[in-house]
Amino acid sequence: MVVFKPFAPYMATHPEAVAADPYDIVSVEQARQDVEQRPDSFLAVDKPELFTADMPLEAWGQRARHELERLYESELTERTHGFYVYRLTDHGHVQTGLVATFSVADYEAGRIKIHEHTREVKERERVEHVSATKAHTGPILMSHAPAEGLRRILHDATTGEALFAFKDSQGVLHEGFAVPSKHQARVIMIGASIPAIYIADGHHRAKAAAVVARSPIHEGESKQERDHFLGVLFPSDELTILPYHRILNDVAPEEVRALLDGLTFSYEIESMPALHVPNERGTFGLSYRGEHHVLKKRQVTAALDVATLQRDVLEPYFHVKDVRTDKRIDFIGGKDAPARLADLAERDDVVVLTCHATAMEELMRVADESGQMPPKSTWFEPKLKSGLFIHRFD
Repeated sequence: MVVFKPFAPYMATHPEAVAADPYDIVSVEQARQDVEQRPDSFLAVDKPELFTADMPLEAWGQRARHELERLYESELTERTHGFYVYRLTDHGHVQTGLVATFSVADYEAGRIKIHEHTREVKERERVEHVSATKAHTGPILMSHAPAEGLRRILHDATTGEALFAFKDSQGVLHEGFAVPSKHQARVIMIGASIPAIYIADGHHRAKAAAVVARSPIHEGESKQERDHFLGVLFPSDELTILPYHRILNDVAPEEVRALLDGLTFSYEIESMPALHVPNERGTFGLSYRGEHHVLKKRQVTAALDVATLQRDVLEPYFHVKDVRTDKRIDFIGGKDAPARLADLAERDDVVVLTCHATAMEELMRVADESGQMPPKSTWFEPKLKSGLFIHRFD
């Protein structure tokens, strides 16, 4: 069983002025520009380094707390205790999620399943953020095998009056609703019938929540609230994963020639007139100096495509052993990726490697097997906004 716990969220009076993209897909300069244009942008809370570079970690956390306190005074108000709904409509695609808090105990017991390990530096940063703000400010994107009973309840909730509704700069409609109190017990029972749920995005936030929950520093705060973290839970068949492509910098022509010669035994290689984004597993696109190829593996295995690319291409031919730390590699995801990649493919020293998207079924399989996906394996879109629901535990 998995615990779905209702809570009393803090929500913005003017959500379109507060809601912001996740901190980890926004650069410091982009965050600074957003806060200059929208002073109440939640990036001031989630990315306080935009104010002062190279702050000590404790001062960084205190600045986040200061900005959140400012929003408590001017924008954020406590709403009724209960469950909520977050619906996103992206040009015809609709995904409807349950907004609730989820148990640290379930996370530690493996009933909330993970598919990647956290990095120590990022973990420390998120721990400081949660500890200093005494709140879970960014929703963790979570998923479950479709449950029709829960889907019907969330649909019923969306027939009521929206708590907020606005379109972002990408044309995505964001809406929030309250789940009618008559459904509360049923939602809790449905959670009790689900054997496991999956973290799709937000592993560092979840780990930070667990660390803070077990910290003796916070024993004076509400243990019941501290032992639960904020998430939005969507059925797996409503989530969209886009490819996460690889960019290699400072590449010499002889490296590419060696790659194309070396892969002929295990891959079918075909020249293409333009940059190719694969639409099937086991297939990759390669572009360099305006020349384009498709690489099709002769024997496709059960391995994730991003893992196959790492094993067959990145490590043996470009000596990239750890994509998280190697300075030659970058990543591009999102709907606008093909246009950005096409420009890069014309440069003299850049190799563009395009991938097929990882499927939700693959993510869930890896998590069920207690496995680990390579970094930058998934790009979920549309992105959940931060600042729409705040879980406060002080």
